[in-house]
Amino acid sequence: MESLAGKVYAVSGGASGMGLATSRLLAQSKARAISIGDFQDANFEAIKKELQSINASTEVHTFKVDVSKSASVAAWIESIISAFGALDGAVNAAGIAQPVGVRKSPAVLEETDETWRRTMGINLDGVFFSTREQIRAMVALPKGPRSIVNIASIAALVHGPDTYGYSTSKSSVVHFSQSVAKDVLPHGIRVNAVSPGATATPMLAQFFAPQEENAPIDTQGWQLVQPEDIARAVGWLLSDLSSQVSGVNLPVGPGAP
Repeated sequence: MESLAGKVYAVSGGASGMGLATSRLLAQSKARAISIGDFQDANFEAIKKELQSINASTEVHTFKVDVSKSASVAAWIESIISAFGALDGAVNAAGIAQPVGVRKSPAVLEETDETWRRTMGINLDGVFFSTREQIRAMVALPKGPRSIVNIASIAALVHGPDTYGYSTSKSSVVHFSQSVAKDVLPHGIRVNAVSPGATATPMLAQFFAPQEENAPIDTQGWQLVQPEDIARAVGWLLSDLSSQVSGVNLPVGPGAP
């Protein structure tokens, strides 16, 4: 994807899973700089070395961010502008999961205030805060084609009976992305969502928790998608190849409706 070369990107949740796979793709595509924002910062140095081994000319910027806190997100995006004076695209992949099939009906009675707020805070507020600050930075820069991709989930389309917070947060990410896409298109900014199916990432075990210690993960019939599959879809939406695509929710993976 040649049009990704020489540009500056922000990736929330970029230290693992789909976010890290996307960061690798951006490095392979010769991005000028990649800013990885993640709450889990233990592997930042290892990730820097890995991405620069892929492409030595790509600068790798890391920032410990809590996407559920607007001030933390603002500080992250401000640090990117301070470091590079540009922001050409962003991927908002930070999120948390809820276990599937472990609660009995009526499962809604087991959805605690704390679980609901934490899920919404990271999955929905995090996307809102990140998208808002990215747009704030983008419109302050000289006008040019830019793209934001928000990671939703197949759960936004296939509603599970016991993952209320997760499904609601991800369907809201889709709606928000489609709404803001119309708002900012006149500013040269495209906004889209990607809804992955069950994906082979560290978060997978949070969805399909083994019932016994050391038992294999039972994905309950879902065929797994690889993080690289998601990264390719995200890369296409970031690139000029999708220049006429905005306000779309792109499902990725078998079983997508």
